[in-house]
Amino acid sequence: MPAANATNPSPESEDEFKRRPSGLQIALSDDIRAAAADWKQLAATGFGNPYQSPGWLAAWSETIGRDLGIDPVIVTVRLDGKPALVLPLGIQNSAGTRTLSFLGHQHGNQNTAIWDADFYRQVGSARISELLAHVCEEMQADLLLLQNVPGTWHGRAHPLVLDGATPSPSPIFTRRLCDDFDALFRETHSKSSRKNLLRKQRHLQSVDGYRVVRAETEADLRSGFEAFLAQREKRAQEAGIPNVFSDDAARRFLEELLGLNGTRNASRELDLWFLEADGRIRATYLCANGGGTIHAYSNSVAHDELLPNSPGLVLIKEIIEHACLDPKTMELDLGLGEERYKTSWAEPVPLADSRLAVSLKGNIRKSLEVLRLQAKSAVRNSDVLWPLVRQMRRWKSTSGGS
Repeated sequence: MPAANATNPSPESEDEFKRRPSGLQIALSDDIRAAAADWKQLAATGFGNPYQSPGWLAAWSETIGRDLGIDPVIVTVRLDGKPALVLPLGIQNSAGTRTLSFLGHQHGNQNTAIWDADFYRQVGSARISELLAHVCEEMQADLLLLQNVPGTWHGRAHPLVLDGATPSPSPIFTRRLCDDFDALFRETHSKSSRKNLLRKQRHLQSVDGYRVVRAETEADLRSGFEAFLAQREKRAQEAGIPNVFSDDAARRFLEELLGLNGTRNASRELDLWFLEADGRIRATYLCANGGGTIHAYSNSVAHDELLPNSPGLVLIKEIIEHACLDPKTMELDLGLGEERYKTSWAEPVPLADSRLAVSLKGNIRKSLEVLRLQAKSAVRNSDVLWPLVRQMRRWKSTSGGS
C-alpha cells in the first residue's frame, strides 16, 4: 500500500510503518479500528487511560467528533517491530488553520497516550520532539495542541509535556487505594465529617426501596442514564453551568459507551452507578476502569426533598468502598474540577497544556489560544466577573435565549 499522505492518512499495514532517523517506525491512520490491534496490546500490558481506548474514541469520533468536523489521526509507533506508543490525535480545519490535538479531549478528563511501559520509562524528549515534528509535517498541521497531560505520571515527568507548557485550567484528583476502606475513610475525613456523612447515609437507608446499584440490566442502565441526563440538565439551568451532554451527539456518545445502542454490549466502556430511594434515582455516577484505576467520569444528583441527605456524597463513598474490596483496583481518579468532595477524598495532580506552532498561522493561533485561556482564567478567578457569568448563563437557559 502507498504511504499515508498528509491530508488523508490511510489504514495501517506492515508496509506503512516507515523507519525514521530516530529508529522509530511510525504509521498514521484515519481508521481507529485498523489501528486497534497494537492499541489494545499496549492498553493491556502498558500505561494508558480509558479516555483514550479504541472503543471510547470510536464512539466519540462517530458522534461528537463527526459533528465538530474532527478527523482521527491515529499515530502508531513501533520500536524494533514491537508496539511502543499509540498517540490518538484529531485534526480540525478552523479559520484556515489546521490544528492537531488529542482526539476526544473535549469529553475526557486527561490525556496520556498509550505506552509500552519500558519505552515510556526510557524515551527522551529529543525522540518525542522528532516524532511530533514528523506527525505535524505529514499532516501539514499549523499547530499541535496537547491538553490536560499529567505533569508527572508513572514516576517520571510525562514526555508529552513540552518545553514552554502552561498549567491546564484544572487539576485531576487521585488517591492510592488500600483494601481497608475504614482506614482510608479515617485518613481522608475528620471525625466530624465521617459522623455527618454516615448520619446522612443512615437517613437515606431508612427510606423505602433504598439501594446502590452498579447497573447491569438494560432496564437499570436505561433508567439510570435517563436520570443522569435529566439531573444534569436541571442542574445546568439552575446553576448556570454548561451541560456538555445536552445535545443529541453527546447523548449518542454516552449510549455507545454504556452499550445501549445494541452494538457494543460485549465491551462496555462505562459503568453506571446509581442511588435509588422511594422508587426514584437520587444520584448517578459514570465510571470507567483501566490499568488498575477506577476513573469517576461524570455524575449527577437530584435536587429534591432528599438532597439535604447528600445522596451524591453517599454514592461516591459506596463506590470507593466497593473499589477497595477489588484487588485489581489500586487507585481512584475523581477527574477534573475542584469540588469539595474531591478534595476530601483525593489529592490534586496538576495537568499541563503544550503548544507547538509549525507555521505562521500556527503561531498566530497559538498566541490567540494563550490569550483566550488567560482571559478565561481571569474571569473564573474573579469574585465579581464569575458570578455575573453564571447569572447570565442562568438567564439564557431559563429564557431560551440563543
